[in-house]
Amino acid sequence: MKVLIVSMSTLFIEALQIAIHDRRPTWQVDTYPIQAPLFNEALMKKINDQDIEIVVVETSNDHFAITIGSLKKLKGPEVDIMLLVDSRMGEVYHHLKDEERWASVTKNTSLNEFLLLMESFNSNTSLPLEVSLKEVDKKILKDLAVGHTFEFIQRTREISAEEIDQSLYRINAYFKVPNYIESISKAFEQKIITFGT
Repeated sequence: MKVLIVSMSTLFIEALQIAIHDRRPTWQVDTYPIQAPLFNEALMKKINDQDIEIVVVETSNDHFAITIGSLKKLKGPEVDIMLLVDSRMGEVYHHLKDEERWASVTKNTSLNEFLLLMESFNSNTSLPLEVSLKEVDKKILKDLAVGHTFEFIQRTREISAEEIDQSLYRINAYFKVPNYIESISKAFEQKIITFGT
């Protein structure tokens, strides 16, 4: 797999590059430090020239909207984009819900989980194992279906942002869709959740 890690933090991208190489030595992992949370033509040229499959973009709560807007404006290759974000996942999902080849994951995800997410997210790779829904996943689906925010779910269910992120990954993988909005729709179709429950 060909991966490009983009961040304003050189230390972060170099450390992540080393960690990925350590666990997945066959992957080609390159880095691209940026000075501002904006993507430019030089970066898109690098993605094109190297046939990058996944671009991992490290961003913060303060910058992710600028980063997403910048990426959407540039015409580029069909690559998967994975945003590494802080814990305010609700806002990020709002920006990504219509993007089929984009995903987000919190920075608190373990390296092993992150690598599995990358492998399953890559458009040329299928999930290595069958995914099943846990009870907590169904509860989160119901909460999202009635319009509760991620922050509300965290408070009322007493679960962390990372647990919600992992649950959303399982939910989307189970339904084989790119975002939780489509998962909610499929859950109603399959009667996994209903308005009466």
